[in-house]
Parts: sequence; structure tokens; C-alpha cells
Amino acid sequence: ACATVVACLGVCPAEVVRIRMVSRPEAYGGGSDLGGALAALRAEAEAAGAPLRSLLYSGFRPLVLRQVIFGMIKFFTFDFVVGAVLEVAPQLGDSAQTELLLSLGAGLVAGVASSLISQPADTILSRMNRGAAAAATASSASTAAAAAAAAAA
Repeated sequence: ACATVVACLGVCPAEVVRIRMVSRPEAYGGGSDLGGALAALRAEAEAAGAPLRSLLYSGFRPLVLRQVIFGMIKFFTFDFVVGAVLEVAPQLGDSAQTELLLSLGAGLVAGVASSLISQPADTILSRMNRGAAAAATASSASTAAAAAAAAAA
């Protein structure tokens, strides 16, 4: 779990950029220009009066939660499946080939189970990052509209 938290320190900014580039490509570098996306994030942080670092780590808690849940379920399920299969058919542990196949099958089951269980946390993370971008855009649009109305009056 500690290694997961450390890994999330590097992954979190990339997740924020990725989610925004996918959810609103027109505002974040056309969905393929990383430099344009980073410039849009800088502008968004300035408009919000917040440091860029706080924007890049805005989804840190849900990301850590998702990753820790994913890892715990994956390891638990893998160990459980291997143990259950070896209890029923202990001869599968006798050769390297059958052990490899058993590990492959248990890894497949563990990956599917952990993905299904951690999916709600992934959805929350995506909505938080997409929602922050939409809220900032709406705020800057309403500020621009108010300025235009004031200039017209």
C-alpha cells in the first residue's frame, strides 16, 4: 500500500491531464497536444487563483483509494484462486508449465475482480476531474459575460 501511495504521486498529475484531454479535447490541446493541455491547465489555475500543483493533485485522494482497493483485491483474489485450485488439484503445482498456467488463470480472475470492484472509484475520480474543469470553464464564461454586459452598459 505504501508503494501505491508513492506511485500515485507521479500518476496523479498525468491522470488529471489525461481525463481533461479526453473529456474536453477542444479546451485541452485538441486531445493530442500535451503542451496545449498544460497551457490550458495553467490558465485554469490562474483563473481560479490556485497554484498549478493543487490543480494537478486535486484527484489524489480518490486515486489513492482506487489504487489501494484495486491492489488489495487483486492480491487477495489471486492468492485465494491459487490456493483453492491447488487444494482441489494439488498435482497442478508439480510442474513449471502447470504452475505458469495456474498463475495466468488466477491473474486473469484477479484482474477482472479488482477492476469490477474498483470501477466506482475510477468513475468518481473521472467525474471530479471533469467537473473541476467544467466548473472553471463555466466560471470564466460567466465572468466574461458579466464583463461584456458591463462594457455594453
